[in-house]
Amino acid sequence: MRGAIATTVLHGLESIRAGLPACGLVTETTAFRGNNWEDLTRFHISGWDIGGDAHRTAEDLARIGVLPQDLVELTAGLRERLEHAVAPGLPEPEDAQLVQGESADRLLLSLPEAVEALRGDIRNWRKQEGYRRCVVVYLATAERERELPAGWSHPEADPMELLNDAPRDLSRSILYALAAILEGVPFINFTPAPGGAVPAVAGFAQRMGVPLLGNDGKTGETLVKTVLAPMFRDRGLNVMAWEGYNMLGNKDGAALADPKRASGKLKNKDAVLHDILDNERMHSGVRIDFVPSLHDHKTAMDFIHFEGFLGSRMQLQFTWQASDSALAAPLVLDLARIALRAQERGEGGPLRAAASFFKSPLEVRDHDFHRQMELLREWCAHEED
Repeated sequence: MRGAIATTVLHGLESIRAGLPACGLVTETTAFRGNNWEDLTRFHISGWDIGGDAHRTAEDLARIGVLPQDLVELTAGLRERLEHAVAPGLPEPEDAQLVQGESADRLLLSLPEAVEALRGDIRNWRKQEGYRRCVVVYLATAERERELPAGWSHPEADPMELLNDAPRDLSRSILYALAAILEGVPFINFTPAPGGAVPAVAGFAQRMGVPLLGNDGKTGETLVKTVLAPMFRDRGLNVMAWEGYNMLGNKDGAALADPKRASGKLKNKDAVLHDILDNERMHSGVRIDFVPSLHDHKTAMDFIHFEGFLGSRMQLQFTWQASDSALAAPLVLDLARIALRAQERGEGGPLRAAASFFKSPLEVRDHDFHRQMELLREWCAHEED
């Protein structure tokens, strides 16, 4: 809740309430504006965190030009109220010594007790803040990759029973997802953690009639890959190599310096190319380095070596430089709107229509961005019918 993306969402909502244009939101584009989405000016935020300070995050984002300084100053009172509403998050066991006291205390709970504590937080916010409807968005730091315990790969399994024998380091995304599902709240996983991709969780959400959206928000380099790769495929050009190098300076970048945390994200970023191009001989690789001075701005440099008519060899290089949080925040709002609409329509389980927002979309193997957008258009058109 005190991270850069959530902080940008918070201030973005305030700017929208002030009448500024909602640039970067898919649901505000001409193609989708007429779909009667939930009014963004009525959105309010609460959440969990394991440490940090909302004021410091906002000030840092203003200092590097992501947030307008006057907006940060005007919303100081809102952030202060938010600080009083933030609930202690559930850290990974390895981070027990790095978090604030109440979050560390939650590590003493059994897994079923931890889920109940998260459910209690949702109920408490509903009561205190008067929320009519809710969505849980998982924005945690990239988790360490772990093996899925036995039993969780079965859609028919009862995840609450599985919790009793699950290891204490079970992915936190699963625990937050279960808390949301049990409270009847749509769950959006914007991270590479498993979350709703776990079959037992997806099946449970389906049975409970709760929408799941995820995984791993697609905001920068991978977005460009899923747009460019279909061009090479559809023009019959042979991509021999596609190499990507990323530099990132925020907390996410620091976390991804840990190979155990970076594994899932790197896998997702590379997998999209092989799915679209279907070329076993293509050489591809992705690397992420932590560069502290970049802070929230990320830089991606890609090199594409391809072959054309008569074996002529050519290359394309691009550099993508952008604010990580400014790209992600509007998508979080889009996804919240889509999740709420899916719930209104009585849809439960993985929502395929949201595929274009994610590197590893639930139950969608086609990574072609244009085809993924067609899924969303068809879903919206079905509603109009």
